[in-house]
Amino acid sequence: MFWNEEEKPNEYAAPENVIDLSFKVSCKQIKLDHAWALTEALSELLPWFKDDPQSAIHHIYIPQSGNGWTRSDDLADELVQLSRRTRLKIRIPSTRLEAVQSLTGKTISIDDNDLTFGQAEQHLLSTMTTIVARHVHIPGTDDNEEAFLQDIHKQVKKMGINVRKMLCGKSHQLQTPAGLIKTRSLMIADISPEESIYLQENGVGHYYSYGCGVFIPQKGITAVNAND
Repeated sequence: MFWNEEEKPNEYAAPENVIDLSFKVSCKQIKLDHAWALTEALSELLPWFKDDPQSAIHHIYIPQSGNGWTRSDDLADELVQLSRRTRLKIRIPSTRLEAVQSLTGKTISIDDNDLTFGQAEQHLLSTMTTIVARHVHIPGTDDNEEAFLQDIHKQVKKMGINVRKMLCGKSHQLQTPAGLIKTRSLMIADISPEESIYLQENGVGHYYSYGCGVFIPQKGITAVNAND
């Protein structure tokens, strides 16, 4: 019998130099637009946080709808109730692990809402080859989708990554004391696992420590049975 299967590349294992810490949290409610206040409060306990180029928060993700409530596209000052399953994720270099683990048991105030950190779990970054960032800020491209994508392409190319598939989505805005930060969501697809990890480790655009330009994995856009 002759049996010739398609050769598959060796699996690439995610390195441990940058990781996500996922904290259990105790917090009754939080503003939908909480990114700025969260990073500022976190920085009071971790003074180095905003200056570390590979450290960032993940915005606490609120589902689009649930229990009769529908999330507004205009974040404004809307408050939402958090469940016991809510997690707060922080992306850090592993060299900062001990310092960030020390958050357990401590409480911060986010727009007058207290949030207490519980135990944290460590997670390696994903090797999936389609990744998405819910908020990316590129100055000067607020109303120009093409300019936004071209600027991202230039940034990524400087990293040595030749992206061929990018798609930007909804526009958003984040409130800060200095005014609004306008962002767009961004998906990058069909890159290598190594390129995916590099982009997750370093992000794109501005305001990275505030959760902008932070990539997470998304199910690929290739055929469902491609990996069967």
